[in-house]
Amino acid sequence: MYKFLKALLNFVTQIIHPYKLIGKGKVKDGACVLVGNHYRLWDIVHMACTTKERVHFITKKELYKNKLLAYLCNKVEAIPVSRDGQDAKAIMTALRYLKKGEKISMFPEGTRNRTDQELLPLKGGAALFAIKAKVPVYPIMTIGKTKYFRRTPIIIGDPIDLSEFYEMKMSAEDYARAEEIVREKMLATMHGYMRAKEEEKAAKKSKRKKAK
Repeated sequence: MYKFLKALLNFVTQIIHPYKLIGKGKVKDGACVLVGNHYRLWDIVHMACTTKERVHFITKKELYKNKLLAYLCNKVEAIPVSRDGQDAKAIMTALRYLKKGEKISMFPEGTRNRTDQELLPLKGGAALFAIKAKVPVYPIMTIGKTKYFRRTPIIIGDPIDLSEFYEMKMSAEDYARAEEIVREKMLATMHGYMRAKEEEKAAKKSKRKKAK
């Protein structure tokens, strides 16, 4: 069922909100936490298509009020969590999947970004999962808000290594610092791509001038 739904949703998404995954192959087999910025419900498809392995999505409990969405979430083994993030059962479920060598994904902004900010403040969670399970975090970043029938680049960043925290007795301040590292790397993934595109554009412009 998971593979079928993934293929179906990806097919629909590529028609309505076409996208191109850049950096595919960076996400290695085995346990990890996938994080991304969040504009639309379809963003989960980008996460799923970074790997051939199953991804367990952390999703808000409110979706389960809709019978169809609840059915689909259960079929793909999503992890429902309350909006305040204070959900011990969800945390234990996510950690259990990670320790079994499986993948989880989440949008640490906590909600869809309807503002002009590049990235909303993170609600937390990604660093906690990664540190407790001792796994890497991969940023999956959408460049600009997806638009109908216009291809959007989705950038897969380098793995974020939080191993410096693995053996620490973590305080709230330590987790906040780790989450800030995740946020900085998410933004750096976006900015690195945009900077490269600007340099490429400038090089082409310079080449055209010289050709004249």
